Amino acid sequence: NVIPRAPLVIAEVRTTQGVTGNAYVFPYTPAALGPVAALVRNIGAGLAGRSLAPAVIWAELHNNFRILGTEGLVQIALSCLDMALWDTLARAAGVPLCRLLGAEPRPLPIYASLRGWGAAMLAEEAGRSVATLGARAVKFKLGQARLEDDLDTVRAVRGAVGNGVEILVDYNQGLTRPEAERRGLALEALDVRWLEEPLPVDDDAGLAALRGQLRLPVQGGENWWGPRGMARALEAGALDLCMPDAMKIGGVTGWMQAASIAAAKRIPMSSHIFVEASAQLLPATPTAHLLEHLDVAGPLLRQPLEVQGGMALVPDRPGLGLDWDPAALARWAADA
Repeated sequence: NVIPRAPLVIAEVRTTQGVTGNAYVFPYTPAALGPVAALVRNIGAGLAGRSLAPAVIWAELHNNFRILGTEGLVQIALSCLDMALWDTLARAAGVPLCRLLGAEPRPLPIYASLRGWGAAMLAEEAGRSVATLGARAVKFKLGQARLEDDLDTVRAVRGAVGNGVEILVDYNQGLTRPEAERRGLALEALDVRWLEEPLPVDDDAGLAALRGQLRLPVQGGENWWGPRGMARALEAGALDLCMPDAMKIGGVTGWMQAASIAAAKRIPMSSHIFVEASAQLLPATPTAHLLEHLDVAGPLLRQPLEVQGGMALVPDRPGLGLDWDPAALARWAADA
């Protein structure tokens, strides 16, 4: 599952020993491309001459930006630099990032994140994902005006994928508390396996109350800005499952803090987008669950993340395993 067009910012780190590392972020809209690139350049310039110590730099930068705030575009830029620094450190050691984090490459179960809308389109896309990727779980967005239309979509997807594939649904924070309960109860009857972001990400009390009304697990976390937001939500009992976003949670350093929080609460932890970084981070995550397969950088890489039989095959290449295609980069380069 590939997003065919996405604004990406790529950061490159070079050491005095001749090692080069890199990472990318996806700021969602072309309007943010230039500002994020400028932040990465300007903040990165201040790191010249520093020792390659990503966790130390992460803490310093987050402290330095505490007045401006470490959310939004600032966090995206800080995460981009953090991931690039970790990639450089792992490349210097000649090992995949997961080994540097104390784990090892291993196949990871994926879920196919679908991009369509409505019963017919999603049924076709789901069937194709199961056939081509071997996906054993598919996720798609719901939120039509009528509950029955959402239920018809789930039934159509079930008909396309069969009973052996899990169905996951995402409301993108779009429901009210009463409607989230109504739709959640109806979806339970259709054997849906998670209800993602039914309410706003900061409505911890509402999410905790909803959990008390449903057997259907409540999922969320892609919109947490940093580990503190995650800690607050889990302490409030807002979720059954979690799925931080490597860019928003704080890069590799933020992810590892998040993994410890999830482990302490015994909460299964999945990923959000960023398939290459996630493939390195999930092996080092004690409660690792599923890797979201929604590829934003694959068309720019010589070797996109490989999936076989519903499992992501984590590459045994140094760092994050990113191997950019120079011709593709030149073709799609933007002036930012």
